[in-house]
Amino acid sequence: MCSKSSEFVPCKSGGSQRWGISALVVLLALMITVPTVVQAQASGHKQTDKLINKSQDTITSIRSTKLQVESTLDGYNAIIDGKVPDNRKAYKSLVKDIQKCENQADKVGNRIVAMQVAASTYFTDWEAGMEGITSDDLRAKSEKRLQDTRANYDQILKAAQKAGDEFKPFITNLHDQVTFLGHDLNPSAIADLQDDAAKLNAKGTKVFSAVDETIEVASKYANSLKP
Repeated sequence: MCSKSSEFVPCKSGGSQRWGISALVVLLALMITVPTVVQAQASGHKQTDKLINKSQDTITSIRSTKLQVESTLDGYNAIIDGKVPDNRKAYKSLVKDIQKCENQADKVGNRIVAMQVAASTYFTDWEAGMEGITSDDLRAKSEKRLQDTRANYDQILKAAQKAGDEFKPFITNLHDQVTFLGHDLNPSAIADLQDDAAKLNAKGTKVFSAVDETIEVASKYANSLKP
């Protein structure tokens, strides 16, 4: 386009007019592309934060479950060791605590599912974003970082699943022993559980140690996701 005083008018020259149209097309393309890139970047940051939050929620849920199971086991041991003034009252509290353990274990499973959903969106979004990188070198670097990040996430997932697998059979075993006392809460019934309780506590020591390790591993790799 040609200028005339302060106004712009189309050039009469065919070549110049074609140049003006081309410039306009480029300008429009930039106006469309720039907001799209900015939106993609914002989406990537949002998905990153969501995955980090879901990972932290999972770790927190595992830790809360461990504390609840430990507390419930302590309550059970207090009855077995004859350290409660009222067995029936202590037993009622124990039954409620067992339910809390089961609810917490279910929550861990739900947290893991939510984390997997967030991870799927996160990595899909990353892969789509790489298509907008024209540089082969930068795209290769992004692909490498994607692989590394996915490997770190897999460690979080494995640790969380391992913790869930550790909790379930232990809570079931504890539940069985509590149920055994349900209609037979007397000294002889409690005495019959001494050996089973000892085995349960030995198993508990291993379970809690294993869960601590999974929390440490999951926390380590969750921190690696942070900006």
